[in-house]
Amino acid sequence: MRDILNQLEHLMYGYNYQVTFGIDIFENCTNLDEFQINLKKRFPDSRPEIANLIPFNVEEFWDEINFGLSYRGDSTAGLTLDEKKNEKLEKLQLAYKDFLRQFINENTKIFSYPDEEGIPGYPVYWDYRFVMQTDNDKCLFIYGSSSD
Repeated sequence: MRDILNQLEHLMYGYNYQVTFGIDIFENCTNLDEFQINLKKRFPDSRPEIANLIPFNVEEFWDEINFGLSYRGDSTAGLTLDEKKNEKLEKLQLAYKDFLRQFINENTKIFSYPDEEGIPGYPVYWDYRFVMQTDNDKCLFIYGSSSD
């Protein structure tokens, strides 16, 4: 998955526009307290102890993901791709979404993580940070953002 995220970042680099993506999977993460401990270890400057997680449903989650992936900007800052690069980008984005789908079922709890402090990226045009708590004792932390 790291390779796919790196390729996404490379292809989605445009005029006055760049993106950052990340996924961290925490094992033996059965509750949100354990998630907070794991996140703080991974990103020492983050503040999970004060971040009030916001419950999200699956539709809202996909809306946020798809907005970031489909954002193209405008003439002052954005992404312009030829047909070949756009096809490659669509395949990479589908692989990213397929990876995420394998962790989502009726028991998955999804939360928006509203605090950007200590998390990679610099949100300007769009951003998201989500915690996905699965029924197999894993927590995924995914993030994406775009900046100028």
